[in-house]
Amino acid sequence: MFSSLGSLANSLSGPFSNMGRLLSSHPSRQVRELPDGTDTVRVDLPGNTQLLFVRDAAVMATLAERRGLDRGNGVNLLRSVFGTGTLFLMPHDTAHHRRAGEFNRLFSQRQTDASTPDIAARACRAVETVGAAVAAAPETPVDMQDVILRYLFDVGAWAITGVDVDLGAEVAVFRRGVDALHREATAMLKTALAANAPWTADYMAREARDAAREFQEAGRRMLIAGAERHGLADTLALRALKRYGIDPASVDASTRFPPGILVEVSMNLAASLFTTGNLIERTLDHFERHPDELRALRLSIREDFPAGVRDLPQLRNCPTLRALLPVMLAQSPVGIVSRDVVEPTEFVDGDGIHHQLRQGDAVIFDVEGMQARQALKLDQALSEEGRPTLDVLNQRHDDVMQVFFHGPNQCPGRFLAVADSALFLIEMLSSFDLHSLDRQRPLERGIVNRLGGSPLMRLSPVRPARAEASPVPATPTRTLPPSVGRAISPP
Repeated sequence: MFSSLGSLANSLSGPFSNMGRLLSSHPSRQVRELPDGTDTVRVDLPGNTQLLFVRDAAVMATLAERRGLDRGNGVNLLRSVFGTGTLFLMPHDTAHHRRAGEFNRLFSQRQTDASTPDIAARACRAVETVGAAVAAAPETPVDMQDVILRYLFDVGAWAITGVDVDLGAEVAVFRRGVDALHREATAMLKTALAANAPWTADYMAREARDAAREFQEAGRRMLIAGAERHGLADTLALRALKRYGIDPASVDASTRFPPGILVEVSMNLAASLFTTGNLIERTLDHFERHPDELRALRLSIREDFPAGVRDLPQLRNCPTLRALLPVMLAQSPVGIVSRDVVEPTEFVDGDGIHHQLRQGDAVIFDVEGMQARQALKLDQALSEEGRPTLDVLNQRHDDVMQVFFHGPNQCPGRFLAVADSALFLIEMLSSFDLHSLDRQRPLERGIVNRLGGSPLMRLSPVRPARAEASPVPATPTRTLPPSVGRAISPP
């Protein structure tokens, strides 16, 4: 009898010790500790359940199409913060299909390509604003997180409404909410508790939830501004008004909107900021830490974009983007994608091993690791100069874009995210040398991966490339005033 009890204790110690390790750190950190060469790793948990780590892109593509894997109770805590109607938290049903279809139409490659000049103008304006501040106070550090978010607020609000909306006052609210989210919703113990006892979600992440509610003011302002475009364009703001039965012509500053529409529109904007802002900030950090890569990139920018990106008609493959895009994707803050098993499903992994997933299991996709393996394929996809760069985000190139996931839950804003990030980075990196005050900013892994430490940087203008030396004239020269700007020989 005692021998049987001992065997039972040993069999239970594995699942419970595994659960203890899972609750002590976030899966986005744990997946980096898995041994190399292991594409599918099973972790047994109490209750005859399992967690499956997947690092094989082909397996991810297969499972992403399965209805048995979806957003289940594992996102209860996030739903308590962002609302159940937020697209990136909705289960894959009819409502999700309809909303995702709107995004895919309004933020398609064709639409984003057509919007390139508008996005580029905003990138130039953001960098020029920084330039004016640096010129006025060269020794004053610049809060680059603030600069990046103000630019993305500008682009995101315009993309949702079709008009310019000044949301500068909401930047501080957003930052406060993101900081709270990383503190409160990254703890796996809270996530597990909310998944197994949904009623507890309302008692956790209160600061993040309060900030999300305050951020709904951004949604209200976008709806008011976007309503003025009725009959002129098809936008997400107008689609939301129609879905809630609100006549855009009746909207004015005094309109009281249902809470659901405010959640939907404000969280659409938040989704465009949450990951893209971190991607840009991490890419700037990468080039600061790799000056040789930065020098090579600047040479390409001078060749490919001698006048900058202003009025650029379309992003097309060129040496600059061939060098920049892989770095951007490698800095993606989306380290993992998690899915709950809501219906039993089976699959065979790359080693021919058959797996059975039961309801209650969970799957973690290591998209960061998969993306790192696609460097050669990504370079090949970008090798044909002159083609639209956003072609590589098209479905036929899914095998080199792991960070955007696959299937019905593939990121619908991927074209806009790449375009607005690349355009801003080209302008900023070619205009300024950036030096972090905090030279050892740690990478914090959680819901998204982000840089810790201070976002303050000292900026100095990049000296223009020296022109080719001209032949020395036989006689002395004098220079006319700058308004004329050329040299002539004296009479």
